[in-house]
This record gives sequence, C-alpha cells and structure tokens, in this order.
Amino acid sequence: MNTMINNLFELPTGQALLPLPDTSNDIYDLTPDELLLSQEHYESEVRSYPRRLPLAITRACGARVEDSRGQIYLDCLAGAGTLALGYNHPEINQALIEQLNSGLPYQTLDITTPAKDTFIKSLMGFLPPEFAENARIQFCGPSGADAVEAAIKLAKQTTGRNTMVAFHGAYHGMTNGTMALMGNLGTKERREGLMADVHFLPFPYSLRCPFGLHGEQGARQGLRYIERMLADDESGVKKPAAIIVEPVQGEGGVIPAPDFWLRELRRITREHGILLIFDEIQCGIGKTGSHFAFEDSGITPDILCLSKAVGGGLPMSVLVFDKSIDTWKPGEHTGTFRGNQLAMVSGAKALEIIERDQLARHAKEAGNYLRRGLQAIADATSCIAEVRGKGLMLGLEIVKADGSKNKFAEPEADPELTAAIQRACLERGLIIEKGGREGSVLRFLPPIIISYEELDFALRVMRDAVVSVVGDSEPHHTKESMVAEWREHFIHTGASGADGFESAMHKVTQTIKKVFEQAESPYSGLDPKVLASLINQQPMGETPLPLNTVIEQTGDLIGRHSIIVQHPHCIAHLHTPPMLPAVAAEAFITALNQSMDSWDQASAATYVEQKVVDWLSTQFELGDGADGIFTSGATQSNLIGLLIARDNAVRKISGESVQKQGLPDYADRLRIVCSGKTHFTVQKSASLLGLGEASVVCVGTVDNGAIEVSEVQETVAALKAEGLIPFAIVGTAGTTDHGAIDDLSALADVAAVEDLWLHVDAAYGGALVLGRHRNRLRGIERADSVSVDFHKLFFQPISCGAVLLKDGLNFRYLLHHADYLNRESDVLPNLVDKSIATTRRFDALKVLMTMQNVGPQTLGNMVDHLINQAQQVADLIGHRPEFELLTDPALSTVLFRYSGQSAEGINLCQFNRQLRLEALVKGEAVLGETTVNGQAALKFTILNPCLEMTHFEQLLDKLAQLADSMSCQTPVS
Repeated sequence: MNTMINNLFELPTGQALLPLPDTSNDIYDLTPDELLLSQEHYESEVRSYPRRLPLAITRACGARVEDSRGQIYLDCLAGAGTLALGYNHPEINQALIEQLNSGLPYQTLDITTPAKDTFIKSLMGFLPPEFAENARIQFCGPSGADAVEAAIKLAKQTTGRNTMVAFHGAYHGMTNGTMALMGNLGTKERREGLMADVHFLPFPYSLRCPFGLHGEQGARQGLRYIERMLADDESGVKKPAAIIVEPVQGEGGVIPAPDFWLRELRRITREHGILLIFDEIQCGIGKTGSHFAFEDSGITPDILCLSKAVGGGLPMSVLVFDKSIDTWKPGEHTGTFRGNQLAMVSGAKALEIIERDQLARHAKEAGNYLRRGLQAIADATSCIAEVRGKGLMLGLEIVKADGSKNKFAEPEADPELTAAIQRACLERGLIIEKGGREGSVLRFLPPIIISYEELDFALRVMRDAVVSVVGDSEPHHTKESMVAEWREHFIHTGASGADGFESAMHKVTQTIKKVFEQAESPYSGLDPKVLASLINQQPMGETPLPLNTVIEQTGDLIGRHSIIVQHPHCIAHLHTPPMLPAVAAEAFITALNQSMDSWDQASAATYVEQKVVDWLSTQFELGDGADGIFTSGATQSNLIGLLIARDNAVRKISGESVQKQGLPDYADRLRIVCSGKTHFTVQKSASLLGLGEASVVCVGTVDNGAIEVSEVQETVAALKAEGLIPFAIVGTAGTTDHGAIDDLSALADVAAVEDLWLHVDAAYGGALVLGRHRNRLRGIERADSVSVDFHKLFFQPISCGAVLLKDGLNFRYLLHHADYLNRESDVLPNLVDKSIATTRRFDALKVLMTMQNVGPQTLGNMVDHLINQAQQVADLIGHRPEFELLTDPALSTVLFRYSGQSAEGINLCQFNRQLRLEALVKGEAVLGETTVNGQAALKFTILNPCLEMTHFEQLLDKLAQLADSMSCQTPVS
C-alpha cells in the first residue's frame, strides 16, 4: 500500500508530483506578498485562516501545495477535512471533466440525474449495511451547517419536542441553530437570539474531566449524569427531541468518544425515545480508520450528518436517517444548491477510490504510525500533555512547559505556545491547524492518501518546531532529573503516588477489553512462523516507548495473537477462564508485591494464606493436625509431597535425616507405586529427589483409566520380596487425559496395611469436594498428602496450587533457619518454614476473594454442571456418524476422533493429528490431543461453565467442515 500511496499522483499530463518541502537551509518567508495584501484590502475582517496561515496558494497536488513565492508545503489540514483524497486527484479531475463534457447541468435542484443516482447508490454501499438497509437520504444546502439545521428540524417535528442536547466542546456549524449547539463561548459571545432550549452535557475528556476523574471512570460518570438527568423530574430539562454528538470532536480538540460510551449513549436514547444524531461532517469518510467513526462502536444513529469529504472536495451536505422518521412533507426543507451535480460526481468517485484502495485501512495504519511518532515527540518535551485521536485525525494538547497546573489541578493550557509552534511548523513547510480549549490543541487532519514519506517529514518538522520554540528537548541528566524520571516507572505512597498505577491499569483494562471484544476465534489464525518473526522483530528498549504505547502494542501483537481461553472453541488444556474476583485479586497481588517468606514481608498475607489452607484442609476432612502451603501448581505440590514422604520413610527406617546427612546407602532401593496414567511429574519428582525415574513402578489401570488396586497390592508384595523398599503410593483424583479417579479408599487401605505414605494428586479433581460428586473422593481424607490446583476447576488464574499434609508437623523436613529471614527466636509466623520456595506470590488472596464473592456452593454447582455437560457432549459425539467416542468421560474430558468419509483410506491417527493442527493454525479451534489404546485421540477439556450445547454442536460442525476441506488437499500419508 505504501508504494501505491506514494505513486498515486503521477498526473496524466506528465506533471510531476510536487517535491517535499526543503527548509534545510532556511525557514520560509511568511511576510505578506501582493496577493495577501490585496486580500487584506478587499476582504472582510471575518477572514480567519490567512491570519494563522499567511500564504496564497497557486497550485496543489495530493497533500502538497505551492504558494505564490514558490514555497512548497505539506498540508495536514486539507480543507478542514474536506479534501480526503488531497488536491487535484487525477481520477476525480477526470470524472469532473467527463461530467462537464457530457452536457449535464451543474445543478438541478432535487431533480434526479444519472450522476445523482450513482452517488446515492455509492453512499448507501459505503454505509454499514445494518444502517443502509432502512435508510433514506436527504440532500441539503452545500454546507455542513445546513445538514445539521435539517437534522434539528427533522428531530423536532418527528418527536413533537423542542429541547435539543449537545456536548461540551461541540461544533456543528455557524448558523443560528447550529451555533446554539456550539460549545465555544468566545464565538457566541456577541450573539443574541440563538436557538433556545439547548442543554449541554459533559463529553468524555480524560485530560480535563469535569468530574475530576480519568479515562473510563470519568466517561462512565458522564453517562450516569446523563441518565440521571433524564430520569430526574426535578432536573429542569424537558425530554429532548434529540441528542447530537460528534463521535470524534474536531474543533473541540480532537477528542474521540470511547466506543463503550457511544454504545451506552445509544442505549440511553433508545430507552427514553430520544433521537440520536451523529455529526460526522468532519470525522467521517475514512479519516478515523473506518468508513465512519461510529462504526467501531457497533451501533447506528437515527440521523447521520455528512458534508466536507462526502462531496469529494466540492460543496455538498446530506442527511442519512432511518426511514421510520422520514416525517418531511414535500418542500419542508429545501435549498437551491442541494442538486450540485459536480459534487455528486466527485463524491461518488471519491467513495469508489476509498473503498477500492482500502484507504480507510491506510488511515488507520498510517494514523497509528503518525501517533507513535507524535507520542515520541511528546515524551521528549514537557509541553505536550496528550496525543489523542483516531486514524489520521489527531491532536496534541499543548500546556505550560514548566508543568504549571490550573485550579483544577490539570496541566495549564498554553495558547500562545500553541500558536508559536504552529507558526514554526509553517515556517518549515508544514500546515497544521489549532483548536480545542483555549486554542491549545495542534490538529492533524491530512488527506488519507498521505504517504509514510510525508508523515516522516511532518514528524521531523514538528520535532524541529517544538525544539525551536521550547528549546532542546534532550533531558539534562542531573541526579534530580534522573530520579524524577525514574519515579514515573513506579508506584509511590502518599497523595498522587498511585496516579500512574491507575492510569496504567486503566489502559491495560481498555486494551485487554478490546482484545476480548474483537476475539472472533480462539486464535487469530496468524501463521506461527509469521508470529515468531513479528515477536523476534520487537525491540528490547533501545529506544524506550511511552507505557501507553507499549500497552497498545502489546494488545495488538501479544493479546490479539494469544490463545483466548475464554472462547467457546478453546477446549484443549486444563486452563480455565479465570473468575473476575481472582483477576481483581491479581491486581492487589502484583501491586503490593509481597513475598510469602516472613511476616515482615507479608503481614496480612501470611494470615490469609493460613486461613485458606485451614479452610481447604477442613473441606478435605484431613483433621485438626492438617496444614498446608501454597505452591505454583501440581508439579511443585507433588514434589513436596513425595520429598516429605521420602524423608519420613528414611527417618522411620534408619533414623537418619536426609536433610542433614543426605541419602542413605539404601536409597537406590526406595520405590514409589502409581498407575501408568499418573501424572508425569511423579517420575520428574523422583528424578529431582535423587531416586531416579526407575524408582517409580507403574501398575495397570481398569477400563476407565483408574488404577488397578489389586495390582498395587501384588506389586508392593513383589517389591518387598525382591528386597526393595516401597515407601509411597500415589493415587490420582482426575487423570490428565481420562479424568479418571482412583479408588482412594482402597489405596488408603493398602497404605495402612503396608505402612506406606499415601499421596493423592487431586490437581484436576480436587474441586469435586465442593459439589454433590464429593463422594467420588472418598478416602482422600486418609491421605498423608494432597495436591490441589486452584487454577483448574477452582477457576483461578495461573499459577495457583497447594499441597496439604494430614500431619502438619511433617513440614519439619523442609525447615531450615536463616538468620536474615526466619530466625529461631521469631515469634511471628514464617511460611517459608513450610515451603521449598523462598519467594512466593500471595496467591491465596485469589482463592479468598473468589470464595467471598462467588462462594463454594456456586463453585461446586459449576463443577457439577461441567461433569454433567461432559456426558451430554459424549452423547452428542456418539450420535454423529463422522465422529467416534473412544471412552466414556470420567470428569470433564471427552476423548474422541474423526472417522468420517473424509478420512477413508487414510491413516486415522495421522489424519486426526493433522486435523487438530489445522484447526489451531487456522484459528478455528484449540483442541487437545492424546493417545487412547494406541490411537491418536482428540480431546475436549470442558472447563468453561458458561458454554451451552450449541457451542459444542457448532464446534463439531467446524471440525467436520475442516476435515472435508482437508480431504480435498493432498492426502495424509
């Protein structure tokens, strides 16, 4: 696209594109020449732009103009947004020439013509389909103000009400009615008799929020204010006919309305029977990265006002509104020049080019590029408070460089500095506008055909202009300045100490919210090699970026291309969608950053963890002497359980301390007995404990994957007969693949008879203790140690686990006193005494807050539901001929494979493996894969209690369709 944009204006006449401005030797001469002096002599004092932009244009092309002195400028104003495709676009010029030569009149009132019909159909095709299908179009006078006047009249006559509502910072035109809707008081200062019964509401403006709040919080407070006003019979405001709003305020300071705010405004107006008018006269027609700025919010207005760019650079304005409110009588709103045929030709051609060349997309991408560059300039100076906007409609709010605050504790606006920077830009060949509160916002509104080369020029000039006016932006690295800069990267105590934290968390929240809202599949479908390349191209801070930019980029690259565990078709692994109270707890945990070592590092946290451990021990009925410690998950829990089992066995056998003396000479004879379906971390633990994987003896399982208890008894006896020393049995409450639960009571009987340690890995199935299936864990109360994973069926964020001991005194095998940490003389509790990890997170808070908010009964109901749903899904698969159910589910996993016609004559194992991979890389589904009786199996791990059976039906349909498409490709060998 970049090449296309750069080469867009090779004119048919052979005339070259105007070169980029060159002010490397000197700044431009802006003294008035003869043309400017003539204008000053003859034209009214009302003229405005020539006062700030004193140049006389002699020719122009694309985004570049040449003045009467031969000086060339890059125009980032473009007729205040009118020239979306820049000056003298060759295709528009050619269309106008053909129109002029066709003999069609210049204007025809509202009599139709082929040109008019073409324009109407082009505009309807340019609109969102859900809006266009019930829309009517009305041609107004040539200015945007006339479209707004028409909208006011239409709203009032349709509703029978007179009140109109606009917003602070609004600009809708300069006529009597539209000026009444204007926020700027200076412009209205000498005007009397403007349209009456207009009320103003706060527009979401984070930097200068009327509620003293920032970001979403301030915007939501504004919504509450609106809704409360409309519901208050003492508000003094009659129900309005309409509320009019710019989705992106232009003259008010380039302030975009958040998408959620527009959605809520739509809801409020609909509930109260108020018409919603969107004024997209300046922000519409591709500038913000979509055809219309309101599209990103997913809603439609009742009335849409358009002008400026909709005419392709020529005067025209239109209304588009729902046909249900077409209450006009013939001739009730007219205008001689509402039939401008040339504008209809240029407008239709402009819409065609924007769609054909994907210029709205270019505006989004180029706008992001420009915004990042402007933000880098802002970060290097103290006079830019905020860079904001959407697409190629951007603004920089200029404030006092000394950091002065106004009486509202906001950065103090600096209109004089704003004008000086604008002038310095012009002197270097860059045309930009200013506006906003106190005229302190520099505005970029370039044509959407602008090239990256031109954007680089604009950024270079802006940087030079700021330096020329404010001074060298390179920071002076004194100790004080460095410390002040470092402070911005941390949370501090005291007043305003956490403002940065609040801002960062708000940005993260908005970014992640956007990721979830836009997630249409469990994975984006980006080719893994491309993703790897994009990640590898990321810089590691050679040029540090603003935190907001880093957060945005993280959302775009990492968030958008992550596996979305919340999506209904993400159903592969034991990763649950985390509960909101636990996610909220993560913010506490991370910000407080406590380590669960000693009380003086984690005061309240120490007691919270002990409370949760005691509660959990009670749930498993482990007895009064039970104790536990939080871990990173089952891997660490199993290791601790087996470590304590080993040391306890050595103490009982020979009275030795492994902790002090190391492994005894008979360590190579120690054995652990478990099933072949036990989690691999048992072998891993044995290796880490110095016993070797060979010390783990696996026995067989019954059909459902549970351990064969009789083989356990036989194996223990056989091991002892060989002179080996079995010291632990590992039972599983929920095997990873099958979800099978061993007969824990029977294992406890064997352990009791043979004097063995019983460790139960309940990482997957431990949550059954909260529901009506808890009897399936019968015998777990007799275990010596239990592993629990909260980040599975307790729905906690990773990582979060625990290991429980029936006799808490056995934690003594982990105890080691360190003079700096857990001294023997300490009277306050030290949880490090029970852990193999010194530094640990305060994960217990997640469980506490979840239980307080959700409750164990509701959590148990969710687990029960998942178990029942797994049975229903198994039945669903069993009744579909293209799929084969491989085993009945024990918990919430369903094992199956595709065996339909598409796989006939093909190795089924290889086909199903390829099917899983295809579903993943194409973003259709994230499935699990395992082996059942030597056969490759697909796996649904059902962990989201919010899913419905229709989700599984749709997923199976997708898999069947994908299998069909695979069969059309080269067969799997």
